[in-house]
Amino acid sequence: MRRLLAVLGLLGLLLGGCGFKDIDKRFFVLAVGVDPSGNEKKPYRVTLKLGIPAPRIEPGRTNTFELITQDGETVSEAVRLMKSKVDKELDFGHAKIFVFGRALAEQNITRPLNWFNRRRDIQMIGFTAIGDPSAAAVLGTNPKSERLPANSLFLSFNQEGTESAFIVTETLSDLMRRMSERGKDPYMPVIRTAGDTFIIDQAALLDKQKMVHILDSDETRILHELGTGFSKFDLTFKDQENKNIVLSVNSVKMNYSIHETPEGRPDAIKMHISLTGQAEEAEGPIYSTDWDKLGRLAGEQSGKRVEHLLTVMQKHRVDPIGFGLRYRALGHVSDKEWEEWLASYPNLKFEVTVKVKIMSSGVIR
Repeated sequence: MRRLLAVLGLLGLLLGGCGFKDIDKRFFVLAVGVDPSGNEKKPYRVTLKLGIPAPRIEPGRTNTFELITQDGETVSEAVRLMKSKVDKELDFGHAKIFVFGRALAEQNITRPLNWFNRRRDIQMIGFTAIGDPSAAAVLGTNPKSERLPANSLFLSFNQEGTESAFIVTETLSDLMRRMSERGKDPYMPVIRTAGDTFIIDQAALLDKQKMVHILDSDETRILHELGTGFSKFDLTFKDQENKNIVLSVNSVKMNYSIHETPEGRPDAIKMHISLTGQAEEAEGPIYSTDWDKLGRLAGEQSGKRVEHLLTVMQKHRVDPIGFGLRYRALGHVSDKEWEEWLASYPNLKFEVTVKVKIMSSGVIR
């Protein structure tokens, strides 16, 4: 009996010292934002969006959350100072949105990103984005349709809610991979505030440290199409009479090849894209029109848009599609060959062929 009591007492001491805290003594961090503070001694301004539990969710009731902000020399220091501002333990296990302020993205994001990667209780499946004008402004947005804190951003990125060709997604794990991978550069969606809501229809191109360019909405759609094969988008083109026709695309297939000179240097990239869809909008009747001719017009105009995006990426010396990774997969793995690729990439020729097949005019005669 004495031995049993001694064992129970020892277990009680171990359990009491394990640091476990009940759920009512925790603050669940749902989103994290990092901005520059403007202070050289404490350059990082960290913002946390904390969900406040409610006994039940009622229709029309505004969700409740708390924003806390702290400057620090490092992200770790800022988070530890934040603990003095709250009465509960900060739990990052539910954080799925990580926003870098635009000003910080234009400088360098490697140190905050390193903290996100090393923090033991942060999920690598979380979504990353750039906040415009700042990460704090994005996290402070409270859409009226939002029932849970930060839930509108979750639904926008994980495709459980809206599915838009203009919303590209980038997870924390893939961003870390692209930051160090030879031949594949990172990109992130840009979240812009607009009153009580936000707009996500642009993407930012990054090198291995910072943002170098922001694509417009049409370029973002094409990047989404090429990068992930997203097929639910509209393709607008003009017919022989300069009238607009809109196709609802439901199938995308893409392949490309890297061509080299006789000396073995990369020279051109030839890309072939096949699209299938049906007419969704037209300024005039197209039932009796030659659909093959319309498909060729759509292919020519779409091909020019793709070539434009590729030259924009080439101009800024970034490669989010992964042409360089394909080049390395062909057997060019030495440092010398990689330097040759970096020198050749800004001068590569792009030859894009787009084949569009129209399956239906969208109306019945």
